Amino acid sequence: KNASHSFAIEEICEKIIESGHGKSTVYRIISELLAEGCIRRISDEKTRHCTYQYIGGEDCHCHLHLKCRNCGELIHLDEDISNKFTKTLFDIRGFAIENGGMIFGRCENCRLAKEGANA
Repeated sequence: KNASHSFAIEEICEKIIESGHGKSTVYRIISELLAEGCIRRISDEKTRHCTYQYIGGEDCHCHLHLKCRNCGELIHLDEDISNKFTKTLFDIRGFAIENGGMIFGRCENCRLAKEGANA
């Protein structure tokens, strides 16, 4: 359980196979967990690569998420902040963000590490 990160199916398979289960078991369990709402699938529109995040019943559809393209950290924004942000975008540009939307970028740690490497 790690709600602040999402994992590629390959990473999940690697861990599960170590414990003696096959890939077909992993895919079956992933499908069941998606159907039960225990995990969510996150698709990167540019690469079509999917990762999976444990949400364990948390209602992630009521707020926005920030996802670091570098380390994969997933940050849950407060519902009030999410509402203000989506309202501002709608008021300014008429743009409606879907509930539970994902905003991609770089987290503070990765940004600072990159800035430090460029210094």
